[in-house]
Amino acid sequence: MKHWIAAIRLKTLPLALGSIVLGSRMHELAFDFQIFIFAVSTAIFLQILSNLANDYGDFVKGTDIHRKDRQLSSGHISKKSMLIAMVLFTGLTLASGIYLLHLAFANNWTYWFKFFPIGIASISAAILYTVGKKAYGYHGLGDVFVFLFFGLVGVVGTAFLFKPTITMEIWFAAFGYGALCVGVLNVNNIRDLDKDVLTNKITLASKMGSQGAVDYQIALMSVAFLGFITHHFASNYFSLAPFAVLVLGYTHIVKLKASKTSEDYNQQLKFLSLGSLGVVILFLIKLFV
Repeated sequence: MKHWIAAIRLKTLPLALGSIVLGSRMHELAFDFQIFIFAVSTAIFLQILSNLANDYGDFVKGTDIHRKDRQLSSGHISKKSMLIAMVLFTGLTLASGIYLLHLAFANNWTYWFKFFPIGIASISAAILYTVGKKAYGYHGLGDVFVFLFFGLVGVVGTAFLFKPTITMEIWFAAFGYGALCVGVLNVNNIRDLDKDVLTNKITLASKMGSQGAVDYQIALMSVAFLGFITHHFASNYFSLAPFAVLVLGYTHIVKLKASKTSEDYNQQLKFLSLGSLGVVILFLIKLFV
């Protein structure tokens, strides 16, 4: 069981949870607990599917050949078992997502036809990050898809489930959170930079080099701050979230620059992932009520 828990990668789940929590707060008077629960379950199942597929895809391509923290490359889980788990979580994601759409839209088929393809695209993106000959994670597109699905789809899409209205203020918050999520991916890519170069895996970090990737991380933290602060001023809604991004970003960058080992980078992955969820929690607490 411990090997499956490791394959699920619990430290990545707060990011998926954060986008749902943030999106659920965009319309203050439209919160629905059932929609929230199934939005969370769908996002968590989707993230787990992505993690399992990542383990499988990297193993098949030989990227993880020297890694012992991955479950296929270390021999703890077989390819067949991993494929079965991927099929299982694809089914769970699909079932949870369909019921979520039923709760949100009932018989409004116009919204169904708009959101169901987004759900299928999300499942496909979770798998195709590393699986297949044209896996987009191997062609420098991982950052784009993380920003799209964790930020824009995750936050704006969730908000729409509660109330079918999209305002510019919601996009600002989605941009801010999306940048934080891309930051987590970038730390992962900085950690694996040397190995990715050797295995011809193209990431933005491998293209920019370690110093360029750190500068990119600073830019991402800046975008996150601007996204949240712009949302607050545009909507006249104020919380400690922008200040938390500043503290989180500064502390993270200092520690990232000092990181030398894989364990150092793993600590920053956990720190930024949990810190991003902390930013969202502070966002929920409105000041000057």
